[in-house]
Amino acid sequence: MTSRRPADPVPARAVEYAGPGSGGYARATAPHNSSGSQHPALVAAPRSIQGIAEVVRYAAQRGLRVLPQATGHGAAGEVSDDTIIIDTAGLTGVSIDPAARTAQAGAGATWATVNAAAQRYGLLGLAGSAPDVGVSGYTFGGGVGWLARSDGMASAALRAVDYVDGRGTVRRAAEDASDPADRDALWAFRGGGGVGVAARLEFGLAQVEDLWAGYLLWPVEHLEVVVSAWAAALPRIGPALATSISVLHAPPLPPFPDALRGTPVVHLALASPQGPGHASALREALAQVPPAAADTWGSADAERLGGIHLDPPVAVPALGEGRWLGPGTPSLAAGILSVAAAPASPLSLIELRNVDRAGAPGTGAVTTVPGPFLLHAVGLAAAPGGREPLEREIGDVRRASAPADLGRSAVSFAEGRPGEADSLPPADRERLAAIRTELDPGDVIAASRFLRDDDGTPGKPAAR
Repeated sequence: MTSRRPADPVPARAVEYAGPGSGGYARATAPHNSSGSQHPALVAAPRSIQGIAEVVRYAAQRGLRVLPQATGHGAAGEVSDDTIIIDTAGLTGVSIDPAARTAQAGAGATWATVNAAAQRYGLLGLAGSAPDVGVSGYTFGGGVGWLARSDGMASAALRAVDYVDGRGTVRRAAEDASDPADRDALWAFRGGGGVGVAARLEFGLAQVEDLWAGYLLWPVEHLEVVVSAWAAALPRIGPALATSISVLHAPPLPPFPDALRGTPVVHLALASPQGPGHASALREALAQVPPAAADTWGSADAERLGGIHLDPPVAVPALGEGRWLGPGTPSLAAGILSVAAAPASPLSLIELRNVDRAGAPGTGAVTTVPGPFLLHAVGLAAAPGGREPLEREIGDVRRASAPADLGRSAVSFAEGRPGEADSLPPADRERLAAIRTELDPGDVIAASRFLRDDDGTPGKPAAR
């Protein structure tokens, strides 16, 4: 931590400020991912985009930086007293335009809020596997969820972003913006982590005809036969069916059956927005393996869809890895997942998601999936010395998946890491850095995870 003096107090207008020792400060510095510590100079909770602009100007005048944060799912590394956290959790307004099939949402809104409103019109946002994830960080990181195969990544559905640049100027990123810098900003917000501080997003929604979702659980000793059935069925499943197959260390709590609590289990989650027929080939294959200890597959709504991944409902000190994998992944799946099969494994979860989708690439940093499979491995690094054994086991996962690895990090799934150097191709990383430099020449706003390495060092801005 640096030794700067606390920032001078400022009068509250469009912003509520909270300093160390206050309840607001404590709440805002306890993110969902608690693997790092946060000790900012101040927490600023803006009530509007004008409030965000005020905070950015205030920070710039005092040689401080700002870090936007809503739910804190993407929190990583340390935040020290040279920084003001802009807590956007209060910007939660959501409105749905059913005729245009679009939504407008504040930067602090969660997918649970958006989809509770959208499903009244037979629509859904392209949400992820956890309903309490914020719309903004998820979308700006690409956004790979249960509708990725049928409707694409959330970043590709992004229409516009109202945001504040590093000078404290209110702007709108859109394809038809008059300023080329705002058109470039939309490219960055579409899967490149974004630039500036977002206040509101506008994005497209998916028409959902017949939503089905659920999960199945088996004891871990059935891993090989379940993976074999899943892999054999993949070429025959419908194009709308998304799956996640994992080894998950079940907590000693519901909804896990008594016999599986506190043990590693095989967890297969599946979802189709176009009815159960897309899952028929997989269901037929699974009929040939030992019966599941739990099977919740059935007609679903947004709330049920948000629960099938069985994410922890509380803040956890997560450290993870996300990688894009190629078409050879199914043949490696049992070996990859078995890394977490031992009861004493420090990994809480290893999962593989099939996310392939045919379609033309959109205009954005990451608007189509870089590979047909997504690998995600995560554990808890709370105990003293807990990070080292967890990193070793993540290394084992990397080695097991290496033959299918495409050389790209899925940085949104790299929990607890400030960034990954290979999250974008070099040319796109250079372009993102150049856009950031143009919109934030004073380096007031913390760089996105796409521009930072694991040690938190920002990538060198490119000139243009």
